[in-house]
Amino acid sequence: MTQTNYTREISDTICTRMSEGESLRAICRDTGMPSEGTVRGWAVRDVDGFSDRYRAARQLLLEYWSDEIVSIADDGELDPRDRQIRTGVRQWLMSKLAPRRYGDKLQIGGDPESPLQIMHREVSLSDLSEAQLDALQNFTHSLLIDAKLD
Repeated sequence: MTQTNYTREISDTICTRMSEGESLRAICRDTGMPSEGTVRGWAVRDVDGFSDRYRAARQLLLEYWSDEIVSIADDGELDPRDRQIRTGVRQWLMSKLAPRRYGDKLQIGGDPESPLQIMHREVSLSDLSEAQLDALQNFTHSLLIDAKLD
């Protein structure tokens, strides 16, 4: 039977072990530990401030995986294909769990001979014709209607 009652000691143990590279699943398989769902529930409900500690432990787990990728890549004993799969899985997980930090960066650039340009100019409403003002009003009205439908 798994323990489901929250204690600070158990929550600290979980966070410490996660920050040292253990998955929540592996930790929760141990005798006396709560189920994964229970631990995630503590984080969602922020029992005793657990949400911030859990989030920090998850970030440290990503750091652990980052270090582990280098160790795996440098391990000459492993088959090259095995190294590729092990590092690739960790990289993929990291890119999905922390896309801003570990995800692919999308960079838009133009041809060096013809770079992208963003042109902007200020327009005064007093400079617009009646037809242009009507078009602007219709456009903003349709945006408001679309926003209400969503």
